Amino acid sequence: MRYRKTLPWLAAVACFATACSSTSGTDPDAPSTTSTAAGSSSASEERNKALVLRLYSEAFNTNKTDVVKELVGTDYVQHDKSLPGGADGQVKQFKDLKTKIPGAVATVKHVATDRDLVAVHWHASATPANEATGEAKIDLYRVSNGKLVEHWGITQTVPAKTASGNSLFSDVYRYPKGAPTLSEEQEEKNRKFAVTAYRKLSDGEATVIDKSWDPRYYQHNPAAANGTGPLKQFLQQDAQGDPSPSSAPDGSTPPTGGGATRFGNTLADGDLVWVFSSDYVVADIFRVVDGKIIEHWDVVADGQ
Repeated sequence: MRYRKTLPWLAAVACFATACSSTSGTDPDAPSTTSTAAGSSSASEERNKALVLRLYSEAFNTNKTDVVKELVGTDYVQHDKSLPGGADGQVKQFKDLKTKIPGAVATVKHVATDRDLVAVHWHASATPANEATGEAKIDLYRVSNGKLVEHWGITQTVPAKTASGNSLFSDVYRYPKGAPTLSEEQEEKNRKFAVTAYRKLSDGEATVIDKSWDPRYYQHNPAAANGTGPLKQFLQQDAQGDPSPSSAPDGSTPPTGGGATRFGNTLADGDLVWVFSSDYVVADIFRVVDGKIIEHWDVVADGQ
């Protein structure tokens, strides 16, 4: 089994030496929604979420392949090159997974909707009550006119143990007085904050840890312990030219050369910010509370 062996999420930036794209949702300065369209956008996003979740509750868990054909557009772009496009490719993906994990069910852990994108963090296992089994998966879909038109997927085999003792899935942080409802404006503020902080850290700016991370920092990457100490340790080793950390905090090769880190799509929904690597082999989820990053999940494609 191969997964990133040190800290979490500098993964995505291993080979990104160019500036971040200005594509909507990738640049922290590019808003994912506008306040004037917030009401209609929210309603549309909820419809998109409901549509995507049917893939898991109906198509996967009850083997209704006709649901896939109902939801997937004829021009569905499948970024997994091992699968055909269209509904047939999505059906094959689900069948292959159930062959690999007999009796597997899909348990959705986190879901985000932002503009025309829906991201799903889920657990594929025949024993879903045991979160140390099966596979961790993040899917990203693009929805247009009530149909799924594009898909990216990332899969990581779940290890038996983690350095933090936390699973790859369930939340650890709990709000003292219950989770607040965030406005579209606050979600967008969180997105800009988290993406900018991630970029600064991945480019070696050590001071961003104390500015942007909560010292408690609950970690779900299997090889990383809780707290900000491991982040600081890695950056100190890197600054001193220590050859031992030949990989970034998530196991990737550290960024080389100048320039800003580049990401793929980024989303914000509730207190969670989702960041996809530009090659879509790593996805990170950050929980932002009171202007600090306090919790992190990632899914890193097997073999990366």
